[in-house]
Amino acid sequence: MARFGALIFIAALALGVRGAPAFGQAGPRIVVNGEELRLDPPAAFRRGVLFAPIDNLFAPYGASARWDLATRTAEVQGGRDVRVQFRANDTHATVNGELRPLPSPAVVVDGRLLVPVEFAYQALGAWVRWEAQENTLHVASQVLRLVFERGLWGLRLQIEATGPVRARTVTLAQPDRVVIDLLNAVSRIQTRETALQDGGIQRVRIAQFQTKPYVTRIVLDVETPLEAEVGQGSGHDLVVTFRPPRASTSLAPPTDPPRSATPALVETVAPLPPPPGPLPGHHDVQLPTPPPATPPGPAGDTPRILEVVVQREVGRIRVVVHGDRPLQYRVHELPEPDRLILDLPAVFVPVKQEIPVGGPIEVVRAAQFQADPNIARIVLQWRQRTSYQISAEEGGARLVIAVEDEPASVVRGRHVVAIDPGHGGKDPGAIGVTGLVEKDVVLDVSLRVRTVLARAGVRTVMTREADIFVDLADRVPIALRAGATVFVSVHANSNTRGVIRGSETYYLKPSGLPLATAIQEEMGRSLGIPDRGVRSANFKVLRDAPIPAALVEIGYLSNLQDEALLRTPSFRQLAAEAIGRGILRFLTTAPPPQP
Repeated sequence: MARFGALIFIAALALGVRGAPAFGQAGPRIVVNGEELRLDPPAAFRRGVLFAPIDNLFAPYGASARWDLATRTAEVQGGRDVRVQFRANDTHATVNGELRPLPSPAVVVDGRLLVPVEFAYQALGAWVRWEAQENTLHVASQVLRLVFERGLWGLRLQIEATGPVRARTVTLAQPDRVVIDLLNAVSRIQTRETALQDGGIQRVRIAQFQTKPYVTRIVLDVETPLEAEVGQGSGHDLVVTFRPPRASTSLAPPTDPPRSATPALVETVAPLPPPPGPLPGHHDVQLPTPPPATPPGPAGDTPRILEVVVQREVGRIRVVVHGDRPLQYRVHELPEPDRLILDLPAVFVPVKQEIPVGGPIEVVRAAQFQADPNIARIVLQWRQRTSYQISAEEGGARLVIAVEDEPASVVRGRHVVAIDPGHGGKDPGAIGVTGLVEKDVVLDVSLRVRTVLARAGVRTVMTREADIFVDLADRVPIALRAGATVFVSVHANSNTRGVIRGSETYYLKPSGLPLATAIQEEMGRSLGIPDRGVRSANFKVLRDAPIPAALVEIGYLSNLQDEALLRTPSFRQLAAEAIGRGILRFLTTAPPPQP
C-alpha cells in the first residue's frame, strides 16, 4: 500500500499537477473582478497549467475574444490597446506583435480553443494569483498611475487601470478628507503619499486596502470639504472631478492607508480634452459633462500656436513652438516630477499634443491651459534634469527650447553594474526535477545579461565568470572593489511544492526597490510564466550592499514547466534581455555617480 501511494505521488509530480483537486473536490474556479466564471467546458489543469475555453473567458475583464476554427487562430482584445493572438498547438503567442513563449500551447477540443488562463490574463495586464487552499485563480484589474490634470474645468484626477474598475467615494470631516475606494483593483503603486498643494488638495495617499475582494484606497487630505464625482474616461480609466459639497454630510471615517515618506506616482500635467460622458454602471456618482476644452477663437492680436515639434540634433534636442506672430512666455520649474513649464498668452490651435521624447526628456505636452485670458502651456517632463536655453527665431514667432542631450551611453557609462551569478563550484544551488543545476543556468543567463548591457554602453563586473566557488561574504566586496554602483544577483528558485512556478525579484533597502521593480516588470511582461511580483527579503548580498541591489529569481527548478523552459537557450535569452531592460530602465532614472 505504501508503495502504491508513492507511485501515485511520483505520477502526480511527473505531470506537474498544480492545484489538482482532492478526491470529491470540485474542479478549479476562476474569479475575475469578483465574478466567478461559469464556463463550458469548465476550467481544468493540463500538465499543471490551467486551461479554459476562450469564449466568455474575458467578459468580466472588459476584453473580447474572437476564434476562427478555419485558421485555428484567436485574438483577444483588451484595454490599453492590448492584443493577444493564439494559434492552436503553437508554443508561442503574440502580444502586441511580440512573440512570447507559452507555458503550454493552446489546444482545440471539440472545435473550441482552450488557452492557458494565467498567461492570457497577465498579457492583458491583469493581477493574477492562484490560491491553492481555495482551488481558485483570482484575477483583478490593476491601477497603474494617478495623473492630476488642470484645465478649464478645474482640477481632475485620471486613474489609469488595465481593466474595469468601479469607484466608491466618501467625504469625511475632522480632518477633511475625500476617500476613493477602487473596487476590484490591485495597486501597482507602492504604499506611499505625496504633497500636491493644488486645487485645495494638500496630500494624496494610496494603498492596497483589502484583498479578495481587492480594494485600492485613495485618500486626499483637503483644505476645505470637497466632493468627488467619478466618470468613465478612455478605455478602463476613470476620471474624478472635485467640487464643493452640495450639502454637508457626516460619515464615520474608514481606516486611512498608512502614511509613508516615499513620493507617490502622482503628477500634475497639462490639460487634456474633456472625457466622454459617464458610462452607467461603472461609477457611483454621475459626472456632468465638463465645459469644452477648446478655447474660443483669438480676439484682436492674440497669437495662435499652430503646433509644437521636437527635433533631434547631435548633442541636443530642440522643442520648437510655432506661432503665427511673435510669442511671449513665462517660465516655471516644478518638482515631483521634475518639469519645465512655459506659459504663453496665446490660443493653442491643436486640441492637445503629447510627444514622447527619450533621453533627458520623458515627454513634451502642450494644450490650452486657460481661457479669458488665453494661456497655452508647454510642459517638458524631465527624465533627468539637464541644461536648457530658450531663444526666439523668425522675429519671435518661433520659440526654441534647446536641451542638452547627453547620449544615454555617456550617462550609463558612468555606472558599473555588478552581475552576481548565484552559487558555483562546489555549491550547485538548487537541483531541478530532472537534474538541471542552478549554478549552470544562472551563469549562462548572467553572461547574456552582460552582453545586453555592453551593447547599451554599460560597464559591468562579474563576481564569477566560470564554474568556480565564490564565498557569499566575498561577492559584494568584489563588486565594490571594481567600482560597482548597482548590484544584481541572479538565481533560479526551488520549493518543496513542485506546483509553484514563476519569476520574482527581491530587494531589502529602499534604494533597491526601484531596481527590483523595473526588473520584475520586464520579466513579468516577457517570460510568459507567472509574475510573482517584487518582495523584500534579508538576503546577505542585499544586506551587505551599500548600493542599489536586487536579487532575481528567474523561475522554479522544482517545477517541471519552469525547468523545461530554463533548459532552453531561447528562454535564457528572454530572461537576460528582460533583466537587462530592467537595469537600463533603472539607470535612466538613477542619479549618475559622480565622476
